[in-house]
Amino acid sequence: MEQQEARRRSRSLFRRNDHSNAIWVCIPALAFVLICTVVTVAGPARSYSESENRMLAQMPAVSRDALFDGSWFAGLESAFADQFPGRDSWIAAKLRFDCFFGAQQSSGVYLGKEGYLIQQPSDPNEAALTANLEAMKAFCKDHLETAMYVTLVPNAVTVLADKLPANAPVPDQRMQLDEIRKKLQGGPAFVDVCDALLAHREEALYYRTDHHWTSLGARYGFEAMAPALKIQPGKEYRIYTVSDSFEGTLAARSGCHIAQDRVQLYVPQPEPDYKVVYSDSGAICASLYDRTALEARDHYTVFFGGNHPRIDITTTVENQRRLLIFKDSYANCFVQFLTPYFEQIILVDPRYYYDDVSILMKQNQITDVLFLYNLDTFLGDSSLSDVLGAGE
Repeated sequence: MEQQEARRRSRSLFRRNDHSNAIWVCIPALAFVLICTVVTVAGPARSYSESENRMLAQMPAVSRDALFDGSWFAGLESAFADQFPGRDSWIAAKLRFDCFFGAQQSSGVYLGKEGYLIQQPSDPNEAALTANLEAMKAFCKDHLETAMYVTLVPNAVTVLADKLPANAPVPDQRMQLDEIRKKLQGGPAFVDVCDALLAHREEALYYRTDHHWTSLGARYGFEAMAPALKIQPGKEYRIYTVSDSFEGTLAARSGCHIAQDRVQLYVPQPEPDYKVVYSDSGAICASLYDRTALEARDHYTVFFGGNHPRIDITTTVENQRRLLIFKDSYANCFVQFLTPYFEQIILVDPRYYYDDVSILMKQNQITDVLFLYNLDTFLGDSSLSDVLGAGE
């Protein structure tokens, strides 16, 4: 009996010790959470994350409706996640931990070879794609006197496939391009640049930290498109390296900061004079480049300072050729190759443009139209069909 009583007292002691140990483990953890909560609520809120290149969620205002519909709690969760003390360091630490255990992607970005960060393509928006293709064909038929072309640039996931992690699941973009070409029969002429880019895939055609193609990639794309555009490229270029410390959107999104990129300008020689007018601000300048962008994080916005609803470029070329480009941001570094060959170039970004493009074409006597997108953006775009049909 004495032995049984001793064992009972021993087990009871062990249980008390277990509870004590658990308490001593929980107290620091709870204290840490409490301190972080107080710092998050009482400390100054950050409005922007340099490392993620995005605006951060703020503490939501309290209201009865927000409390009842749950939106206040959702906003509170987002604010705590974005304003958590040392957030950038925690993200970087998590990425290093994931990479140690063989992670191949982070936040929709493949962690590729040689420091390449490659965007995972999004799923196509089939309804929007069908609407865009039909609108493009109808727009072409409504303007038979105007030469129209479409170029969809394959993404790094296709051209730099050898840089992807092993067995990374990716769509067949060449098959997607071929399907679009077939569906556009009777519409704008499809101009393929995929083979031209693949032929130079060992060169720096895409940024390692950003989803855009480089000026060099755009040059090869331009040279492949030139015959269809009835251009004979033969210009020499003066190349200016304006940044060698560019960290793009993919570095921001993934939290991976192991590489930096070089941003270059290709200025045709001789370069025509031109005037650039921005419709949203009314600003007028004599350059395609915004040098102030190099003082901010996103150095790719050195081209036009980023995206705008409409940009008008008037050159000193006298050949009666006036080009309208429907575009995404891939076109921003492409335009520098076009200025010697057109009297006027108008850029329209359908995501931000709401005017009647048929009136625009008539008023400016447009002779050529180019649809220029990267494929991933085009497959998810839901604005082009609206812009092309705005006059209906």
